[in-house]
Amino acid sequence: MNIPSPLKPLVLLASKKFKDVPTEPGVYIVFWVREGKPVPIPRILGVDERGVLYIGSTGKSRNKDGNSTKSDEGLRKRIRNLWISIEMVYDRRKRKRYPHTFGPSLVYTGLYKVIEVEDLWIYYKVFNACEAGYQEKLAILEYTNKYGEPPPLNLKVGRQYFMVLGLGELNKSRLIDKLDPDLRSALGL
Repeated sequence: MNIPSPLKPLVLLASKKFKDVPTEPGVYIVFWVREGKPVPIPRILGVDERGVLYIGSTGKSRNKDGNSTKSDEGLRKRIRNLWISIEMVYDRRKRKRYPHTFGPSLVYTGLYKVIEVEDLWIYYKVFNACEAGYQEKLAILEYTNKYGEPPPLNLKVGRQYFMVLGLGELNKSRLIDKLDPDLRSALGL
């Protein structure tokens, strides 16, 4: 299985202080890649040959009441926070609180015992703030439809996350579009 392009090692982005990562909102996908090849991950309905560990986005966030708010976090800040959470897991950094769910998910699943920091690669694509959230949900939904479960480190995903009925999203006037072709290709869907 080929690595999707332009997939990059997280350690490389970190070494450049994430300066190559855009500050606009978008969707990002974390992969498990060892020695230049994706690590296949057995799932309920098949094997994920791409090694997808996590799908995330920046753009819109929710406050304590569950209402949508605009976030000023672009891809650069969100991926930097993801990296900080990884460094905390591997004892490379001390902080009181994880800035991203990726780190605690590595610990909870025990995957930090078998995945090296150098094995974590990332793909990202810029979208506007609204579209980023929709594309993330569509990517997770289509991944779940294919493999019978969400990516292994997307632990917060539940039925209420999608609230999808037919073509429309519950309590939203916007119809759900199709998954972006670049994201579909990166995920191997």
